[in-house]
Amino acid sequence: MRTRLDLYERCTQNIAVMDTSLGSPHTTFPGPLTTTGGPLAEVSSLSRSELEDLLECEDKMAALVASMPPLATIRAQCDSLVAQNEALAKATLERSDEYERSRDAAIRKVEELNNLRQSFTDLTLAQTKASELLAPACIQESLVVAAMQSEEESEEIADQFLRKELGVEAFLSAYLEKRIETHLRKFKGERLGAQLDELHRAGF
Repeated sequence: MRTRLDLYERCTQNIAVMDTSLGSPHTTFPGPLTTTGGPLAEVSSLSRSELEDLLECEDKMAALVASMPPLATIRAQCDSLVAQNEALAKATLERSDEYERSRDAAIRKVEELNNLRQSFTDLTLAQTKASELLAPACIQESLVVAAMQSEEESEEIADQFLRKELGVEAFLSAYLEKRIETHLRKFKGERLGAQLDELHRAGF
C-alpha cells in the first residue's frame, strides 16, 4: 500500500516532468519535498486521497502545474514576447509601406530628371542650330546662295521670253524683279563679307 509520502514524491516527480514539457526552465523544485514552502506548498498540504486523485487525473495535474507561480511567470513572459514581436512586425510593415512610397517617389523624381535632361539637351541642340544659322558667316553664305538662285531664276525668265513663252510686259515685270532681288542679295552678302573681313583683321 502506497504511503502519503510515496504519493507526494510521485506527484512532485510528475509535476517536474510536466513543468519541463511545458517549457519551464525549472526541472526540479528547490527545497526539501516535505516542506510547505515554495512552489509545491499546495501539493504538500494535500491529503492521501487528494494525492491519489491528482495522480490519476492528468487534467488536474496539468491545472495544478499551470497555476504554479514559475510557470505563470514564464507564460507572462511569453505573452510579453508575443506582444513585442507583434509590435515589431507591425512597425516593420509600416516601415515597409513607407519604404515603398519613398521608392516610388524616388522613381518618379528620376523620371522627371531624365525628362528635364532630355528637354535641356533638345533645347541646347536647337539653340546651337539657331546660333549657327544666325552667325554672320552663315548669313553671308545664305545671301550668296540666294543671290545665285535669283540670278538663275532671272535667266530662266529670259529664256522663256526668248522662247516666246512670255509677253513683253510679263517678261519685264518678272525679269526686273528678279534682277533687283539678285543685286540686293549680292550687295548685302558682299557688304557683310567685307565687315567680317575687317573683324577678322581686328582680331575678332
